[in-house]
Amino acid sequence: MKQKGDNKFVKWMRLLKQQQDKRLIYCLERTSPIEVARFLEKQSIDVIIRIFSALPVARQGEIFALFNDSGLQMQLYGSIPKSIFAKIFSCMPSDLRVDFYQRLSGKEHAHLLPYLSRKVREDVIMLNAYSPDTAGGIMSTDFATVLNAMTVEEAIAKIREDAPSKKMLYYIYVVNEKMKLVGFISLKDLVMHAPQERIDTILKTNFLYATVDEDQEAVAKKIEQYDLVAIPILNHEKQIVGIVSYDDAIDIIRAEQVEDMDKFMGITSEEDEPDYLKISSAQHLKKRIKWIIGVFMLGIVSQIFLHYKGYYFGQFNLMFYVGMIGDTGGNVGTQAASVVLQALNRGQVTLSDWVSIILKEIRIAIMLASILFFLVFIKMFIVGSIGEEVTRNYRVVFVVALSIVFQVIGSAFIGASLPLAAKYLKGDPAVAANPAISTIVELLGLIIYYVVICWLLHPATDIANPA
Repeated sequence: MKQKGDNKFVKWMRLLKQQQDKRLIYCLERTSPIEVARFLEKQSIDVIIRIFSALPVARQGEIFALFNDSGLQMQLYGSIPKSIFAKIFSCMPSDLRVDFYQRLSGKEHAHLLPYLSRKVREDVIMLNAYSPDTAGGIMSTDFATVLNAMTVEEAIAKIREDAPSKKMLYYIYVVNEKMKLVGFISLKDLVMHAPQERIDTILKTNFLYATVDEDQEAVAKKIEQYDLVAIPILNHEKQIVGIVSYDDAIDIIRAEQVEDMDKFMGITSEEDEPDYLKISSAQHLKKRIKWIIGVFMLGIVSQIFLHYKGYYFGQFNLMFYVGMIGDTGGNVGTQAASVVLQALNRGQVTLSDWVSIILKEIRIAIMLASILFFLVFIKMFIVGSIGEEVTRNYRVVFVVALSIVFQVIGSAFIGASLPLAAKYLKGDPAVAANPAISTIVELLGLIIYYVVICWLLHPATDIANPA
């Protein structure tokens, strides 16, 4: 597929060099807009203007919206008369059109607005008025509405006038004479009913919606939870002013997961901060240092305990397995926290499910611990010898294996509990499940290991009466 695209680009470049603009334009008109945008981005600004201006206006709008380079968009905007650009602007997808409009200055708004049609002007002004973190800030006007008093035939004609994109033609929203949303119908409903049948006899009145000031993450969760293609966005008068599509919801959920993972790793971020490379090293350090110091101080507690009880771990080479037990617990605890955090974000579980969540993670931990119990025996007997006495070998192996079992179960409990506890206390579950979790379970592992050693090996007796 890539080679086919490359061949296409080579052909276009050859036509460009031979100045066969008519043939090139003919090819570009019959190719997907995204490919044309990628091709033009590689050319000089003079060539882009020459080729771009020769394309049909509707095609120009599609291609302009797909340019990745915002600087190129601004160059084109500055070189095209505003009366002509207004037509291109009107042909852009509504959400990308608003994104570009928001990047223009107030002076540029004043220059462009007089040339825009009433509908486009109302759209950009309306969408530009809402916070970008709300449903109003992310909604699109790519939808069709019909009046409930219309017939099926009149509704189809109205849909042609609204001209929504193909992917948004699944839902047709039904409004009354005051433009308040009263229900919806599908394209199938229109096709299957007689042309003279009234819309109010076939519409569905049971529907979900969101308001313009509702948080974008809450809207995305509604779409995901109820498996919607799109959700209508209503203003305070219950009038439909936009929609949020499934694609928009996926983008929001992914961005939220990235943000939560940053918090989980102890890398907090601020709103509207510059890109990674534009932030100074000192600023990066300031964001991360509090988590690193917290983990370091907790690690000191583990080292003090290890130093104070080190003589017990020194018997029978038990010190060699402290790291293995601590690392295993850290991995299990972090995995449990990640899974629970993801389920909370997706709305798959709530605080009322905490007993089921804990029990499920413990069941998984028991199964995992059972496997690791036998792997410890294999590892310790294959990798090295512990002592000369076979009886003592088995005792020591059993101590390490049993410590792993208790560590895995305890770590899973801690990893699953921390995000739930943070949510209960109205905190951020992602922040609760920060890098300190691995240090917490490491300390837990040391305590478990020490208790099991004292319980089964009686090191104080062995020290007093060496074999």
